[in-house]
Amino acid sequence: MAVQAFIATSGDVVRMLVRVPLNAMRDVEFPTRGAGYLDLARADSTLRDAAQLWVADAIELSADGAALPKGRIAAVRASLPSDRAFEDYAGALAQVNGQRLDVATEIPVPQAMLDVLLEFPAASPDARLALRARFANLGVRTTTAVRVVYAGGTERAYVYAGDAGLLQLEPSWWHATSRFVVMGATHLVQGIDHLLFLLCLILPVRRIRPLVGIVTAFTIAHSMTLGASALGYAPSALWFPSLVELLIAVSIVFMAIENIVGANLERRWLVAFGFGLVHGFGFSYVLRDSLQFAGAHLSTALAAFNLGIELAQLGVLMVTVPLLSWCFTRVVPERTGRIVVSVLVAHSAWHWMTARFETLRAYQLRWPTLDVSLAIGALRLAMGLLIIAGAAWALSGLMTRLTSVRARGSTLLVLMGAGTLLVGAALTPRLVAAQDSTRTSMAGVYTDEQATKGKEVFNGACVGCHTSASHSGKEFATRWMGRMLWEFYDYVSRLMPDEAPGALSENEYVWVTAYVLKLNGMPPGEKELSADKDLLKSIRLDTVPIGGGRSTGAAARRVGLRR
Repeated sequence: MAVQAFIATSGDVVRMLVRVPLNAMRDVEFPTRGAGYLDLARADSTLRDAAQLWVADAIELSADGAALPKGRIAAVRASLPSDRAFEDYAGALAQVNGQRLDVATEIPVPQAMLDVLLEFPAASPDARLALRARFANLGVRTTTAVRVVYAGGTERAYVYAGDAGLLQLEPSWWHATSRFVVMGATHLVQGIDHLLFLLCLILPVRRIRPLVGIVTAFTIAHSMTLGASALGYAPSALWFPSLVELLIAVSIVFMAIENIVGANLERRWLVAFGFGLVHGFGFSYVLRDSLQFAGAHLSTALAAFNLGIELAQLGVLMVTVPLLSWCFTRVVPERTGRIVVSVLVAHSAWHWMTARFETLRAYQLRWPTLDVSLAIGALRLAMGLLIIAGAAWALSGLMTRLTSVRARGSTLLVLMGAGTLLVGAALTPRLVAAQDSTRTSMAGVYTDEQATKGKEVFNGACVGCHTSASHSGKEFATRWMGRMLWEFYDYVSRLMPDEAPGALSENEYVWVTAYVLKLNGMPPGEKELSADKDLLKSIRLDTVPIGGGRSTGAAARRVGLRR
């Protein structure tokens, strides 16, 4: 279920426009006529009641930390599911304040949309606004797209699933810092694979000096790839996240086996550094979709997220190290305890590794094309080599002082080489993307007739929980652009429509897919789209190039995409 909203300040009034599917308003009996059509002649009071109960009462706005009075419903109306007024603020405002639908309009209640205009008194037009919208109660799965419109006409978009809590619409550096510190700490504590890796890493090491060196190496390594990936220097290829998840499981298995056969503590910092590069990518995939909440403080949020990880990591070590020392002194001999713990960890990680390997095998990998992008990628790889070599050189001196044992050069070269390959891939997104990209959705992969049929199916089976606006522009691009068409088709065919997932025919799902492609500015062609898995896996959802940027059509050109 999709909710669309605009927020704009005009003088001493904050206006909020909201569009919600009417069938999300449970416990409200809307007047009907004929074969279940909304009776527009008698619906005004009921629509207003629904707007108050499910929209106005669910919204709290604050300015500079002070709660604003409850929003006043200034206007409410029903709209057709095909209406596109909410593509921009001006169109949405004109729609809500404009002429109502003709009372003779035949629109089934489950397909109607409810448009609401709320007005809040504002003490200052320059106040920093914060929003708490409890729209998650409207459905089992809800996606909310909020666009904040500033005086100069610029916009900032937020797209989130469920309940985002208190959303700072123009966060200060402090708000960004506090939010992302908590997010980083929470991710580490809840990430069982990262915790098991840390456990295996420190299991045979409890002296403070080598422990500091190992943790420092791991921290520096994952900070490097975390920053590079969060800032857009990670591969866009669909298989890369699966590769990272596989390598994280491999790192746990490797560490556990090494603990069983006898860990080489002289080179443990090197292992921590090499695998830290991998774990940094894993951290970044949580951060990417959340950076929208940082506002203008991108670098601050990145540093705060990393700080949260380090604080949580330090807390885990402060609890785990003394506990292990006590157990190995009072409960079980150290050698026995280390083997038992490592075997249990290795058993779990082995199952993760095999399952993730099967996921990775589903992707088709192809050699890159020898072109200019390959040359650029080689240069970026060289830069990555220099960065890795510099970090390794700096760490080697520190580790020598901490352990009083000089690391072996061959081991350093092997581990740094493996880590460099991963970082080099992160610095060459265009190169990696070329390996699994055979066709683009901009090349005409469906016919206009299929899109027309898809529109009919969409309006008949999907509208109510979804709208054409929820499947185009910013919201669609944020979730699907750069991924293979098979993923979108598989999602639609398994989970839609909400009332009866998988109830449509194979052709109908193909037609709906074609319609969504057309909604997002991807042109039709001469060849029909089919449900063939290999075909869908060979088509990448791509964007429309406009000038020096990228967009997905009219709605996205107005909002702007953050990639």
